[in-house]
Amino acid sequence: MVFTLSVLQLAAGNKISLNDDISKYLGDIHLQDSNGLSAKATVRQLLSHTAGFGVYGFDEYGHSDKLLTTTQIIFLDPPCIYPKVVQEYILGKHWVYSGDGFMVLQKCIKNISDMPFADFMEKTVLLPLDMTDRTYRQDVTENTTEGYSADFGSDLNGYNLMQEQAAGLWTTTANFAKFGVHLQNILRGKSDLIPQAFVKEMIQPQHDDVLDMENTTCKTGLGCYLKVIHGEAYFGHSGGNYAFESRINFSVQSENGYCVLINTDNIDPMIGKIQDYFLRPA
Repeated sequence: MVFTLSVLQLAAGNKISLNDDISKYLGDIHLQDSNGLSAKATVRQLLSHTAGFGVYGFDEYGHSDKLLTTTQIIFLDPPCIYPKVVQEYILGKHWVYSGDGFMVLQKCIKNISDMPFADFMEKTVLLPLDMTDRTYRQDVTENTTEGYSADFGSDLNGYNLMQEQAAGLWTTTANFAKFGVHLQNILRGKSDLIPQAFVKEMIQPQHDDVLDMENTTCKTGLGCYLKVIHGEAYFGHSGGNYAFESRINFSVQSENGYCVLINTDNIDPMIGKIQDYFLRPA
């Protein structure tokens, strides 16, 4: 969601269009579908996970490993061992969570901004939101919480590094909550970080009851999930990496919301109880 806000910032500045084909921003990178033909998809479809790219995510790396570049991952260049970034599914037919789609968008943003990704996020989102304890840099060496896996106990590295930087935000619950509150303030006309219309677009369903691969109806906005909790409309997201999990949900209609970051995994029941405690009707 934080990365999506940076894309909307560029859209508000007419540096990118949500309805443009992504090939416009990829330079000499040419994506293909499963038949070897040119892939077609818009920025909007990538943000709503309906572009047909199907690599869920990418393995995390240890502290001593050298992270790959987005170009290496997209083109499957050595030493990359991930599945190739290919448009596997029919465009717009299914909702398929696609970490590779966001990796493609990350490359688009790098080309447009001509800045290191972490620096771009710092300038466009993190500093304007006054998020003080946060970074997209993956060379973190201090002030990090050690993660614990439900299956394997303490992670020997304490934490891992993220190949997919667009999903690699390091932050605290207080700073992450600032992000959600700021979006709520924009919706209420109390902030002008970006035009209100773009945040309203972010939390609008981007498809008409598109089914996921299990044929379950899925409602997504741009970079966020949309759901009704205790009769109230919320936008949010969940996160799950080795030995860490998170979930945020913020109300469209009121100031309700919550942000949970936990340094262990397999804790859905616990998060559910936290959600019900804070969001239950008065």
